[in-house]
Amino acid sequence: MWFRNFFLLFIVLAVAEIYVLISVGSLIGTLPTIGLILLTGIIGVSMLKQQGFSVFARLQEKARQGQAPAQEMVEGVLLIIAGAFLITPGFVTDAIGFLWLIPETREYFAKLLVSKGMFKVQGMGAGGFYQGGQDPFGQSGSSHSSYQDDNTVDGDYERTDDTDPKRLDK
Repeated sequence: MWFRNFFLLFIVLAVAEIYVLISVGSLIGTLPTIGLILLTGIIGVSMLKQQGFSVFARLQEKARQGQAPAQEMVEGVLLIIAGAFLITPGFVTDAIGFLWLIPETREYFAKLLVSKGMFKVQGMGAGGFYQGGQDPFGQSGSSHSSYQDDNTVDGDYERTDDTDPKRLDK
């Protein structure tokens, strides 16, 4: 089902791209159309570089704070797709690529994808990422010091056997 929808979207996008290229080419001419395609690609790639650094910095900051950088990771994926669209010749793909270069629209699409369940949101604790707001031991929140469950036994022990006289650490 997913593959079929993706394939259909790919075909529709390609047909729309060809239609727009022919229409623009007949309106302003071949050389200006090619020049415009090259110009949008150059501008898009330079914007992509700036936005990529911005998203990466936010991702690192959230990870440093122990928060799940899910939003930033999805935005990173959108930026990768935007970059592919911007280097693909055409105006439809450039429009989508530029749309995802705008931080507000990219953030909107990323939140939409996360809310639709297309990406799992995970948290991060001392041992790394964990799913669903719980640490690897099943505790909510970030307080790991007072952790205890039904499988934990708290106790003291004392060694009662004789110590080996040959040991050096007496």
